[in-house]
Amino acid sequence: MRPPKSVALALLLVVSLLIGACGVNNVPNGLAEQPLAPTPAEPVQPDVEIQPTPEPIEPDDDVEVDPAEQVTIEVWHGYTEIEEQTFRSVLEDFVADNPHITINLQVVPFDQLQMRFQAEAAAGLGPTLTTGPQDRMAFYAQANLLASIPEDAEFLAMIDQSSVDGARFEGQLLGVPINSQVVAMLYNTSIVDTAPETMDELLALAEEHGLAITSNWFDNYMWLPAFDAQLFDEDFVCVLDLTGGEEALAYLRDVCESPGVICDPNDGDMDTLFRQGEVAFRFQGPWAVGDTIADLGEENVAVAPIPTIEGVGDPQPWNQVEVVQINLNATEAEQDAALELIAYLVSEEVQQTFLEQANWVPINEDVDVSGNPVVGGFVEQLPRSRPFPVAPPLAATWEPMQNAVIQVLEGVRTPEEAAIEACELINAATDRTR
Repeated sequence: MRPPKSVALALLLVVSLLIGACGVNNVPNGLAEQPLAPTPAEPVQPDVEIQPTPEPIEPDDDVEVDPAEQVTIEVWHGYTEIEEQTFRSVLEDFVADNPHITINLQVVPFDQLQMRFQAEAAAGLGPTLTTGPQDRMAFYAQANLLASIPEDAEFLAMIDQSSVDGARFEGQLLGVPINSQVVAMLYNTSIVDTAPETMDELLALAEEHGLAITSNWFDNYMWLPAFDAQLFDEDFVCVLDLTGGEEALAYLRDVCESPGVICDPNDGDMDTLFRQGEVAFRFQGPWAVGDTIADLGEENVAVAPIPTIEGVGDPQPWNQVEVVQINLNATEAEQDAALELIAYLVSEEVQQTFLEQANWVPINEDVDVSGNPVVGGFVEQLPRSRPFPVAPPLAATWEPMQNAVIQVLEGVRTPEEAAIEACELINAATDRTR
């Protein structure tokens, strides 16, 4: 049962005040808007706009459906441009094949999606399904907002099991992965013929042809594993400053100070440099590839793993799986329909569509990526990546680590000082001691 709208808005106000401390941080990355550490913040004042107005996707009028079997589900997502067009088209095809299901589709800006879902779901409202990066599950799960995915669901057998495990929180399956997201190296084949295999080779080429790097924490986590540095120990205590994190930060600084390398926190600006052919190399994820190909042409875009650091190791970016999750408030009929939709989204045919039209890295192991060398490059990066932690303490890292990156690149603090300060702030925010 859903409460009346007047009651819902009242509840929403209370919930928004309660969760105001869980604000969001606009990490300038096409994928990763992340929650901040759980410190006090200004309360978020809701208004009627927080209640989305969904667009219905309905079966054709001439299709007869037993009213008793008819069910409507609501889906929220934050996709834009090519991804939005592809996702909408897939849902339209699903409804055409399943006329007993109507989908109310709502695009919610990515940087608002988490807060809106948490607020509405906690008030007994919200969509049937929401999509997003897997880290959000930790906060949804802590608030008991998600329905479990049946472990015996047949569609789970279609999916790479490591990706399935990335949708678990404390052992419970609370989402289903629909694509993999990992940063790799994009390069413009109209400027350079082949991908460099080492960072020394890359930096030599960048001096003449350019390299664009987004200087935020999410994108630059990858340097830590190369130097065997750890962000957390097994108890989620920050140990960055005890495990060589200063070496990783120093290396990032040296890369950003190299001739031809542009490091800037504005992700869009860095994408623009690459999409306009002003730099030949770009560290970026698959979420940006569709629009990059539209600008440069498919024949001019290639992807390869981040080059190794000779004598040190391989940079290993985080691999986030994007998941679709079911709202605990959904009725049994809505949950059943949601599972039908999820099975469709992870099917080989639909995953192939996402691959071909939106350049998604598929999670269905039967999808053939040989005809798409761009996505194939991201697939090559996956063995040289680290699973993205689905744990609440990670939220406490975003602001301190972003500040550490900025301070080191601007010369405000040494890498050693920045690593020590970041860990002190992270451990204080998570009430952990060493």
